[in-house]
This record gives sequence, C-alpha cells and structure tokens, in this order.
Amino acid sequence: MLDDAAARGRRALYVCYNRPLADRIAQLAPNTAEVATFHQLCERRVRAEGEPVDFRQPGVFERLAERMAALPVRPDDQVDELLVDEGQDFDQAWVAPLLARLRGDGRAWWLEDPMQNLYGAPPVTLPGWAVLHANTTTGTAAGIVDAVQKLVQPAERPEAASPFAEGVEDFLLYTDTKSLLDATTRAIHAGIEAGFKREEIAIVTFTGRERSALRAFDKIGPHTLGRATGRYDLTGGPEYSEGDFLLETVYRFKGQSAPCVIFTEIDFEHWDELVGRKLFVGMTRASMCLFPVISERSAGLLMQRLK
Repeated sequence: MLDDAAARGRRALYVCYNRPLADRIAQLAPNTAEVATFHQLCERRVRAEGEPVDFRQPGVFERLAERMAALPVRPDDQVDELLVDEGQDFDQAWVAPLLARLRGDGRAWWLEDPMQNLYGAPPVTLPGWAVLHANTTTGTAAGIVDAVQKLVQPAERPEAASPFAEGVEDFLLYTDTKSLLDATTRAIHAGIEAGFKREEIAIVTFTGRERSALRAFDKIGPHTLGRATGRYDLTGGPEYSEGDFLLETVYRFKGQSAPCVIFTEIDFEHWDELVGRKLFVGMTRASMCLFPVISERSAGLLMQRLK
C-alpha cells in the first residue's frame, strides 16, 4: 500500500502500536512515507508546538495522546493515505485525531488481528467502513499453521499458503531455571546447525519483560543476549544492550517475524484466552522453523487439548 501510494505521488502515513515494528517498517517503506507509532506521532506534534516531552516521566504516553487530540491539524500534517497497523491495540479515542490527518480525497486502511490482541483492548468501532476478512497466511510455514490450529484452536482458522511444509520441532521441556537455560541453549544450537544465521534467529519469550527469568542472564551457554533495557532516550527511542542474539518478549515481537524462532519460557497454570493469543502470536512469528521451549506442566495442558 505504501509503495502504491509512492508510485502515484500520494503522501502516506503508516501508524502502528509497537516501536520495534515501526522501526522495522521504516527500513522497508519508501522514503516518501512517514512511519511512526501512535505515540511517536503524538510526540512529533507536541514538540512542533515547542513543548518538551520527557519519556522518563510516568503517564507520559497518556498525556501525549490527550495533547495531540486537543491540537489542531496543520496543513503540512495532512496525508492522502493513512495506514493503521496493529489496530486491535488502538484506543477508540485515537481514531478521530488520526482520521483528521486525511485530506478530503484521502483513504484510510485499518489492519487488525483480534488473535494478536495481547493487551485486552476493547475493539475499535469504525461505522460505515467496508470490511474484508483474510485468513490466508503466506508468512508462516504450513506445519506451524497446522500446530496453531490444533493447539490454539482459533475461531478464525488460518490457512497456510507458505511454500515451506514443516516448521515445528519437538517440544524442549524444562522444569526450573537451569533446565530452561539448557533447553533454550539446545534450541539455539539446533537452529544454527539447521543452517540459520544468527541474524535469522529470534529468541522470543512467552512472558512479559518483568517476569522473564532469562532477562536476569547476560549469556545463554556461550551466547550473549541483547535486550531492551526498559529505558528510553530523550527522543523516545528504546535503549538496547548488545549481544549475539536479541531477546524479545512476545509483546514486543508482535507484528514482526524471523526465519527461525526460539519461542521460550512458555509456561502457564491454566488455559485461558490470553494464553491462546500469546501462543498464536509467538508461534506465527516463525516463517520457516519454530523451536518451542515449554514447561512440563504447560506441555501437559496442551496435550490435553489434543485429546
């Protein structure tokens, strides 16, 4: 959509929720397109008024959204094409200031996947919009899609159109932190032995940043780990530590993908809707090969779903 807008000389704005996804899209999008998270867009508008923004202050994101909604849209901010991604994570109050950016003949596209709603946001209503449902996925190996259908059993069953047939390796089980480290290390080595380069392997944890046991370690076996520190620079950019592999949470890696994904720290006490969505997101991040690292109790619960 962004390439099409550029080819026709139309100004485009892409807005998503997660900063890692925005950073990735910015590398792929044509130079004529503006790419931002919703809060980045808010920050740019507020700073244009000469107002300071300090991302280290609590509640800064809420205040940014409220301030942008109160500011008028400048002619220079208007676009011909608006593309919203990760719409399932957006707040209803964000819709109006985004649509206000459209010129009179502008077009808006709202992309969302209810199965990737990990924050519990209520659905955004868009009265009068044309709606298209698409369940075919070309970005995930057929074997992974089949495993998602069996384990997660989503209401809207995804249909695989990937040229890769297999995808899911055997579960690697763990019971405690030591066995978690050992299993994750084995998965990394298996990915490397399968021919994937380091930059083609993503380590994605099922837990949030605060609960991840892996985040306490700078190394897994011989491999160093880089991670988001939870701090932001003065421009709102997240700060990362360096490492051989980037450790991301399923929340932050949503919307992205990698040829090989080590989906680790999969652990839950009982099945619920959020567990299913997190499994759906984490598993479908792998385009070719998935190595699940799962606790013994969670593996037992998943096996019960297959009976």
